[in-house]
Amino acid sequence: MALTVKRWLTQAKTLVNPLDAELILTNVFKTSDRTFLVSHGEKVLSNDERRVADKMLGLRAARVPLAYITGEKWFYGHKFKVTPDVLIPRPETEQMVETTVGLYNMLATKIVARYEMAVKERIGVIEPSWPDNPNIKEELDKIREEILSPIMIFDVGTGSGCVAISVGLECVNAQVLALDISEAALKVARENKTKLKAENVVFAASDLLDRISDTAPVPDIIMANLPYVDRNWEWSSPEIEYEPSIALFAEKDGLALIYKLMRQIKQKWPALFEDKMKKHHKFLALESDISQHDRIIRYARRLGFALVKKQGLITCFEY
Repeated sequence: MALTVKRWLTQAKTLVNPLDAELILTNVFKTSDRTFLVSHGEKVLSNDERRVADKMLGLRAARVPLAYITGEKWFYGHKFKVTPDVLIPRPETEQMVETTVGLYNMLATKIVARYEMAVKERIGVIEPSWPDNPNIKEELDKIREEILSPIMIFDVGTGSGCVAISVGLECVNAQVLALDISEAALKVARENKTKLKAENVVFAASDLLDRISDTAPVPDIIMANLPYVDRNWEWSSPEIEYEPSIALFAEKDGLALIYKLMRQIKQKWPALFEDKMKKHHKFLALESDISQHDRIIRYARRLGFALVKKQGLITCFEY
């Protein structure tokens, strides 16, 4: 018996969330426009289309996350590939991108102001003849080399690369180094980089900052969405069972890796913490559960980090 789009959706919506049913069919038809289903309600599914749709529906009815079924998830306006090797990007994590972009813009504004001040002090008032003066051109090149270096951003625990890539696409003059302990996750992240043409993002394997040399330049911004789930927490959704545990759970009430990262930062760049009254405009942005914020802030202050802001799931520190 012929099965139309409308009839398939009616039956599917008795098994799964109506939106999920629609997203399954749009994936089958390789479109992101759900209005297609309305305008083609009387379209008869081919045998192949029905077989694929029914298989996806069965998986979703078994509570397999839809993103793992379709192999994709939208995040910050971009479609990312996801597999069971990476966490599914969450809408609330987009705040990490917004926080980092805000920090980047602030730092870029300060850099431009320093450049303009250096030009004024070392060369003087801008004149039309500057481009033709080799001495001035040489001095300008020196100032640019001293001051206009790219802003360096680290993403620790990058997973699918959704945060690092989104930041890289927004902050085109930044250099983004994204780290993860999982080679399988890095494979997915690199595919997303290629697909989205994020040329200023580089991926590398590292357990937190272990592979970063102690003599490496200090990144301007470190962002980290590390595992912060306590195994004793109660979860209402069984779907979390399908996500990689290495990307979810941490010891010490979920805070072990966050604490370790903060200690590593201080150990690698101790000079930045010698004068607690002086801040170097270096920033650390962390995602965690809101219930963990107070403990993270207390721990960070003991190490010499200063709280900049706390918003949503994000705590942001300067050091």
